[in-house]
Amino acid sequence: MDLIVHTPALRHLHMGLAVTSGALFALRGAAVLARHRWPLHPHLGRLSIIIDTGLLAAALRLLWELRLNPLITPWLQVKLAVLPLYIVMGMLALKYVRQREAKALCYIGALACYGFMVSVALTRSPWGLFGGF
Repeated sequence: MDLIVHTPALRHLHMGLAVTSGALFALRGAAVLARHRWPLHPHLGRLSIIIDTGLLAAALRLLWELRLNPLITPWLQVKLAVLPLYIVMGMLALKYVRQREAKALCYIGALACYGFMVSVALTRSPWGLFGGF
């Protein structure tokens, strides 16, 4: 398939998976804070892993097709630096932190990381939404 035709579809797949992943985390995190048990069901955990694996695969394919090197592309470096923080804070918010206030702080922190990564991707600036200040 021609690169010009294929890349927009891959980009839309990546963006759709990113939105789906973030929305699922936001929904599960809010429900955990509301003391519901369903967000921790193993099927939802597996669904999240499937979505995130697809997101990673689409990202890697985009990097390949667009010839982007994340080690020398500043906005990609920032996204990759913030990603582990998002993952750890999300895990703490959903599973590992017991106190409700700390759980809420981790949840808000994870959502802030997610939002910042989205802003970095949309602006293609390492400063993301803070680039205009």
